[in-house]
Amino acid sequence: MNYSRITRLSTILLHFFLLAVLSTPVWGVRVKDVAALRGARDNELIGFGIVVGLDGTGDSQESLLSRKPIINALERIGISLESQDIMGRSIAAVWLTATLPPFAKSGQRLDITVATIGDSVSLRGGILIMAPLRGPDRLVYAVGQGPIAGIPKGVSRADALPPEELVNLPIGSRMVASVGQVLGGAIVEREISLNLNSRARVFMNLHSPDFTTAFRLAKLINQKLGIRSARAQDAGTVEVSVPDSYLGNTVELVSFIENLEISPDHTAKVVLDERSGTVVMGGSVRISPVAISQNGLNIQVKLPSPNAEGAQGTQDEGTTLSSNVFMLKGGADLKEIVDGFNKIGASSKDLIEVLKAVKIAGALHAELVIR
Repeated sequence: MNYSRITRLSTILLHFFLLAVLSTPVWGVRVKDVAALRGARDNELIGFGIVVGLDGTGDSQESLLSRKPIINALERIGISLESQDIMGRSIAAVWLTATLPPFAKSGQRLDITVATIGDSVSLRGGILIMAPLRGPDRLVYAVGQGPIAGIPKGVSRADALPPEELVNLPIGSRMVASVGQVLGGAIVEREISLNLNSRARVFMNLHSPDFTTAFRLAKLINQKLGIRSARAQDAGTVEVSVPDSYLGNTVELVSFIENLEISPDHTAKVVLDERSGTVVMGGSVRISPVAISQNGLNIQVKLPSPNAEGAQGTQDEGTTLSSNVFMLKGGADLKEIVDGFNKIGASSKDLIEVLKAVKIAGALHAELVIR
């Protein structure tokens, strides 16, 4: 064994801080953490608006994006102007986005994100005047208005600052001035009704579709509510018939289902981050018999022989091993793989290269994700 590499053991252990999870028995999570009621989803809203009251940082006089809409707004209150009559840079055209949560009711307030679409330098200190927020069906679901927040003092667009000020700005904040928020600035005007209590069936959608998890969820619900109460439609959907005892009270039924505990299944996956040297593997990762030689590092993964159990530090009859060869039986799980690499003092870089080669050879039975 090459003992000079044992000093890298601490690095390997840091990359596998999740290893302790493997020693625990079958674990469960709440159904609400792996599935959600169909229809209980967010809805995106968009809109166009005008920000006023800017201190010389708004759109230029040549920009009609802001001047034409403000002229139209003034005409509605009996004031007639031409675009050249609006002097200075006190107004800016902006794009509005907001998220309408499920079960939002009329009068509820939402946050709005405001972003410039003209040549405005900064939105700091401005006020958004009343603007409608529409859904994909073009109907108005909320109306927004209010002061712009979230823009630090002195932060402006990079091209609007002199070089000596630009150097002092932290990276990532140079464009902050073009995007702000109106906190609680939108009022919901139209509701999206799901009317749960009138339903005879509800559907639970899995966040990560999986046939085994869907089957387990349907089986679990049947155990709790009675046979044929639920069935898996496909890998992502479980249909639940509302029992007579829950008719007219579907909310209580959904709450009951959400708090059941289930053991979700998942696809074996190995994630490699070559930049940081981090390697994360799930406990279901398996490796077939294979032999590898990498930079003087020799690894053989074999099926166990009658004369050798497990194989840590063992050898088959008639086989001569070098000191840096580690024997590991085929079908090895994550714990055995990590123990093996720690035993020979392999670095994280060695582990990444070996796992990539094993995947190419078809011996790594897991999805390999490289970042």
